[in-house]
Amino acid sequence: MTRPDEAPVVRLAALCASIGPRLPEPAATAVASVAARLAEPALRVAVGGRLNAGKSTLVNALLGQSLAATGATECTRLVTWYRSGPRNRVLVRRRDGSAHQVPGAAGGGVPQGPGALGADAGEIAELVVEAPNQALDRSYRLVDTPGMDSLSGLDDLSLAALDRSDALLYVMPHPGEGDAEALEALRRQSGRGVTAARALGVLSRIDELGRGTGDPGPQADRLCTTYARRLTGLVADVVPIAGLLAQTSRCERFTDRDTASVALLAALPPARLERVLYSADAFLSWPDGPLGSEERRRLLSLLGRYGILVAARRYDGGSTRALLAELRRCSGFDALEERVRREFVDRADHLRAATALRALTAVAHGLGPGGAGDELRAGLALARRHPVLRQAALSAALADLAAGRLILDEDRAGALELLTRGRTAAECLGLPAAAPATETAARAAAEAGRWRTYETAPRRTTREHARTARALCEALHFAARSKR
Repeated sequence: MTRPDEAPVVRLAALCASIGPRLPEPAATAVASVAARLAEPALRVAVGGRLNAGKSTLVNALLGQSLAATGATECTRLVTWYRSGPRNRVLVRRRDGSAHQVPGAAGGGVPQGPGALGADAGEIAELVVEAPNQALDRSYRLVDTPGMDSLSGLDDLSLAALDRSDALLYVMPHPGEGDAEALEALRRQSGRGVTAARALGVLSRIDELGRGTGDPGPQADRLCTTYARRLTGLVADVVPIAGLLAQTSRCERFTDRDTASVALLAALPPARLERVLYSADAFLSWPDGPLGSEERRRLLSLLGRYGILVAARRYDGGSTRALLAELRRCSGFDALEERVRREFVDRADHLRAATALRALTAVAHGLGPGGAGDELRAGLALARRHPVLRQAALSAALADLAAGRLILDEDRAGALELLTRGRTAAECLGLPAAAPATETAARAAAEAGRWRTYETAPRRTTREHARTARALCEALHFAARSKR
């Protein structure tokens, strides 16, 4: 018997252990896989987005090492997981269930070139990249997914990778209506798992905004605010980053020789450098500049036009390490990493429990009546009463609200936002963090009553979400009462 205050991951792990071995195959194997996943402490974060969105560049920045293949290569069309290992190698898992290993690329990562993976792309289910990398030992692990088209969506292997992930970084180079369509398609295809409770948008190429050399910050902030509003219910927020600059500042490809090139540019009159960086072609064909063609091409590939200008402006004669630290700050990487911590890492157990619940629910739906199948369904029904899992279930209401499938007045829409995004009972109910338990219990009871009136609404969608919201408020009420 589980305790009412028991963490949801512990509750679900106990359910797997008690019922899983008594289930028929393949359900028993599926439940054992969920149990093994619950035993892992690390969060799984998928990086997704439309074609050529800059996903692999962001992965490299987050890893602090150029392990992900970038550009339109065969490898960018494959699901790729990253984990720590004693040496550089790649595990190639085939669609037929077999697997083999190949050496990693020089310096680590996915090898390039024909036949480097030992199988055609169409035969490969996924790649697992190993490297001695401290970032791979931290509190979350990354999976890079192929780019999706807003109409065709993702294939089954990519959707399976998303379903096995606990959170999603959705990468957008230049947000548009297509991203709302793509995220809504993902939400439908992944069993309503992609919602604002587990997804964060990333505006990935802010350095290309405007003329590509001016300060993109103000325009990027405005775009992020606009698209966060348009994507309400589908992502928690949209965060800006200069992906190429973040990758270079983090991946140790920028050398002292590159710093010397930047020093030569820093010595030029600022107006002259700005003129030649008006376009990439103008910079590459610069006839009377201080850099040779190879140096110009390399700097452009590492920093882009905006990054070159920033590096020249910020260079003060210091070391390469100091310059990279400044470029990292200007890229927006630190702000993104902080949001990932707040939205995902700090809620890791909640997100992992929600992923496990979805997987176990799918297993239960495939089992016939009677026996251990009924026990599993009963155990899941009990687990869903936990406030954390009720909150996870309610997150789908935000997507329905944004799409017009759920109609609420302004007061209830605001209350729904608080309920689904709050980290504590007080936050869920719009109360100060130091609110006493008596006040929390009273507010929860009042909110439960307000939601109850919507349970008789004409629309089925409204009735279902109102029922979940009311149940969550009741759970918060009883939890607060027990603390008085």
